[in-house]
Amino acid sequence: MNKLELLIAWRYLGAQRKSLFVSLIGIFSMLGVSIGVFALVVALAAVNGFEEEVTAQMIGKDAHFELMAYNSEPIASYDSLINEVRTRDPSVVAASPFIIYKVGISSKKVNDGIVIYGIDSKTASGVTDIHKYMKWGHYSVDSLEDMSGTLRPGILLGSGLANRLRVVVGDKLVLQTFQSPDEMVGSGGPKMMMCVVSGIFETGTYEYDGNLAYVGIPELQKLLSMGDAVSGIQFRIKDHWMAGEAADKVGEWLTYPYYVIDWKTKNITLLKWMNYEKFIVAAIICLIILVAAFNIISSLIMVVIDKTKEIGILRSMGLSKSGVMRVFMLMGSFIGVGGTIVGGTVGLLLCKLQEAYHFIKLPGDVYVIPYFPISVHLLDVVLIFVIGIALCVLSTLLPAWKASRLDPVGAIRHE
Repeated sequence: MNKLELLIAWRYLGAQRKSLFVSLIGIFSMLGVSIGVFALVVALAAVNGFEEEVTAQMIGKDAHFELMAYNSEPIASYDSLINEVRTRDPSVVAASPFIIYKVGISSKKVNDGIVIYGIDSKTASGVTDIHKYMKWGHYSVDSLEDMSGTLRPGILLGSGLANRLRVVVGDKLVLQTFQSPDEMVGSGGPKMMMCVVSGIFETGTYEYDGNLAYVGIPELQKLLSMGDAVSGIQFRIKDHWMAGEAADKVGEWLTYPYYVIDWKTKNITLLKWMNYEKFIVAAIICLIILVAAFNIISSLIMVVIDKTKEIGILRSMGLSKSGVMRVFMLMGSFIGVGGTIVGGTVGLLLCKLQEAYHFIKLPGDVYVIPYFPISVHLLDVVLIFVIGIALCVLSTLLPAWKASRLDPVGAIRHE
């Protein structure tokens, strides 16, 4: 490649009176590449943003992995299990026992069924982030005084559940166990416990806010007649992406009837869907760049037809076949590289502005966050630039090869 080839390629790209239409096609081809690259940068950044936000929501409201017993059997010796896991896996930074059960809940106006968690509020704040989502009241399951001055166990409710029950902080609720008809015979009916709403949290996820409540472990043990046992143990590690490996490591020495499950396994369907979504979005938007590449082929073929005589003159003056081929490959490369740089730069600029100022808003009552989440990954940007430029360069091969095969004598005679 020499300066002459670069000069000829650049000159052929310029708008000339006889080939204005051909030059316009080249400009539109560059715009097509720019739009495709811009859309791909923004779309993948948006998919990454939503994926990271959903992931943060999942690991914020759930532990990195849990240890439980088969058939929901209660675990009595949970302190020794916690110490054993901490000893064998130094990546564990926090652990907390919990109880999970389905109970009935009643306010003055509404009866409902919910999932109740029994937690130790001090250790639970180390494995989940529920305490960060408190909207009203306080993160506490300690006993509180009700309106009459009587001490009652505190209960934390999701905002959706509180709205459904029509209660606020300080109101009283009744928890009751569900029993089968056989269990109710001779048992005196379901057990009940009165609580006081100590706090209301709002995570932004309907499934959590509308169906979860938290009370203290001792109170729930008493209601369920569990003694000193719990349902399982929640763990948090240093890197949540390594939760699967940590769970497998614990599972290697853990014996029946215990098992472990990490947050990725619990949400495997959602995580797979997000990965498929990213691939599908990228594949569809790549079609825009592919269409632009076909436009480059069309514009270069028209240039070859328009410049046939000039090509013949260049060949007769000593320009080799490979030199002619490089001229037209350079033309297409100018279009592809220029369009990719312009589209990618504008896309990255828009993403950075959205990250900084959140000017694209979302309805807070529909989505988890009130603004459009954006997360730019360097690897994605590099792949987009490589794919965009590669498609455009590959699209030049056919027209360039066609130009290099022209017979000099026949080309000069071309009218």
